[in-house]
Amino acid sequence: MKLRFLSGVVICLVILVYLFYNYYYSVNFPYQDDFLLIQFIEVVSQGGLGFSGLITELFRTFNDHKAVVPRLISLIEYTITGHLNFRFYIVLVSINISYIFYFIYLQYKKTRLPLYYFIPAALLYFQPLYYDISGWALNGMQHSFLTAFTVTAIILASRRTDLALYGAMLCCFLATFTHGNGILSFPAIIFYFLCFKDFKRAIITGGFMILCLVIYLAGYESGQAVQLPKDLVVFFSSLFGFIGSAMSLWAFPVFFSAVWGAIILAFMIYIVWRVAAIYFNKPVNIKPGTAELLTLFAFIFITSSVIALFRSWAGSTIASRFQIYASLSTVIFYILLLDYTSVVRRKTVFYCITAFSIFYWVYSYYKFTGFVAIKRTTYLADVYNWKTNRNIFSVEKTITRNGSFYLIPGYEKGFFHLPKPIVERNQLDSMFNANAGAARDYQLYLENWDMERLIRDGVEHLTYSFVASNVLPETKGLAGDRFMVLRDQKTGVIHLMNANPKVAARKDILTRGHYYKAGFNTQLRQDDLAPGTYDMGILDIRNNGEKVFYKLDKSLFASGSAYSLK
Repeated sequence: MKLRFLSGVVICLVILVYLFYNYYYSVNFPYQDDFLLIQFIEVVSQGGLGFSGLITELFRTFNDHKAVVPRLISLIEYTITGHLNFRFYIVLVSINISYIFYFIYLQYKKTRLPLYYFIPAALLYFQPLYYDISGWALNGMQHSFLTAFTVTAIILASRRTDLALYGAMLCCFLATFTHGNGILSFPAIIFYFLCFKDFKRAIITGGFMILCLVIYLAGYESGQAVQLPKDLVVFFSSLFGFIGSAMSLWAFPVFFSAVWGAIILAFMIYIVWRVAAIYFNKPVNIKPGTAELLTLFAFIFITSSVIALFRSWAGSTIASRFQIYASLSTVIFYILLLDYTSVVRRKTVFYCITAFSIFYWVYSYYKFTGFVAIKRTTYLADVYNWKTNRNIFSVEKTITRNGSFYLIPGYEKGFFHLPKPIVERNQLDSMFNANAGAARDYQLYLENWDMERLIRDGVEHLTYSFVASNVLPETKGLAGDRFMVLRDQKTGVIHLMNANPKVAARKDILTRGHYYKAGFNTQLRQDDLAPGTYDMGILDIRNNGEKVFYKLDKSLFASGSAYSLK
């Protein structure tokens, strides 16, 4: 009993660390596809739509998806509060992610194994590998609600009653109109019924799927990213990599993800073969919870196949916004391995797996916290930039330019509501004026990266510039934020950007306790700044609100297509 209690405490602590981490790094600011919700509310707020007009707007296609459920959530919040809170949506995502894990736990309970065997599952699942889900409002809502609806459909289908079946169909319908991949929850439920030769309910599910697909295709518009793969090698690499990309933390991520995905898939095929014995009039020894876990994996496999088929033309499908499925695949694999092989339950083997899980958990936080912190600091900067200058740097200029017809009215009407900026314009002016000259040589440098981005019609050439120093200011702590402050010498307009430093070497982290290197690193797109010369400074803002400003010893010249230091 004591060991069970301690195991429960460990699992709860792992979950709480994850929830606190994501809440701390989240900001009430929209990013990229989040603008879709602002556009929807801006249209609805004008009134005069009527019921049919509202339904049309709810079901409107955007980037291959009909995000009805996220739109509906934003409409409910707008009706209650009068504005949208993107941080609240991220909290909903965290709740969904916890609920999905609860589904996994329910199936694990059926194994009747001790709770301490479940600790590695929590460590492998609650980590920031899929930070683009846990920290991106619309993307997170789509993937987490879709998966939450799917696991709920599996729970209902497992009751094997007619009423529960219709509840499962409703969940699949909601999944479909949360994210385009949601339609694939229907084949997953069909798979579940076929595991028990329940052809009647499988056929009924197929009928609901066809009906749902007809509704989905009404007014559907194909997105720009859809295209068939160029060869089978790319397709299978993406397919296996999608399933196994929990291993993308290490060197050669595409290779190791594909290998791990192939191993997981091979084992799942073995379990499915055991389930299929029912079709050959052989004894079936399927343990409780197996069908439910296999059904969730079937959904992941079908999803990965579709994504690999239509997205792998642009390269590997390993991406943070999909990797909740990779984490789930690994956890499902681990639990079924526990249930069907005795070797994993041996103490020595289990201790090794637990040790690796702890290392994996820690390493994931080490690897991705830098990326997550950059997003937080960028959004905090853009709260200031939008309120002060009506511009942002978290997305490309074309996105805000094309969306200005609803972003600006939405903000002015109050439902695009932002928190108070972390610093005011007059404070930044005072900081510059109080530091007329830099007291040190900051050893600044400018680095340009020429990159290629695959698009449907070919290759797009991009250049990113980085203004950086690896020397000064001194190393910042793990918490708090470092900003680049740019003041146009001619107009006096001040911009704020992320300037978090690069992550320190592993040796320095272990021996000196410094997660970040000294200095700073700021990324600029070619058209981010209007032509002109900009004074530069670095601003550190700690969690207690303390501000420290460093005037840099060079200025930045922007021509509109390139940058140089002066």
